[in-house]
Amino acid sequence: MAALTRDPYRQRRLLWFAAVNLMALAIAAGVFAGVLYVDSLSTVFEPLLLGVYEYKLLVIGIAMSPLLASLLVGMAYAKRAIRRRKAAEAAQTG
Repeated sequence: MAALTRDPYRQRRLLWFAAVNLMALAIAAGVFAGVLYVDSLSTVFEPLLLGVYEYKLLVIGIAMSPLLASLLVGMAYAKRAIRRRKAAEAAQTG
C-alpha cells in the first residue's frame, strides 16, 4: 500500500483512465442511439441478422465471445506469471 502513495504519476493515470472511459461511454452511447433511432440501418442489419440466425453455431460463438476472450487473456497472464516465477527461481539458484 505504501508503494501506491509514492507514485508521482498516479493522479495523471487516474485522469487519463477517467477520460478514456468517458470517451468510450460517449462512443457506445452514440452507437446505441444510432442503432435505436436511425431507421435506415434497419435495412442493412435485418438481412444480416436473419442470415446469422440460420447458423446456430455462429450465434453461440457470438454469445460466448466475451467469455472466450476473457479466458484467453487470463491464460496469457497465467503463462506470463509462470515464466516470471521460473525466471526468479533461476536467478535465485543461479
